[in-house]
Amino acid sequence: MKYITLTEEQKRARTKRNIAIGLALFGFCALAFVVTIIRIHGNLNATLP
Repeated sequence: MKYITLTEEQKRARTKRNIAIGLALFGFCALAFVVTIIRIHGNLNATLP
C-alpha cells in the first residue's frame, strides 16, 4: 500500500481549509439559530392577546 506524504505547505493549506469550513459551519448554525428565535418570538407575539 502506498501512502502520500504531505509537504508542510500542503499541511498548512489543509489546516486553513479546515478552519474556513469550520467557521462557515458555525456561521450557518448561528444564522439558523437566530432566524429560529426571531420566528418563535414573532409567533408568540401573534398568538398572545
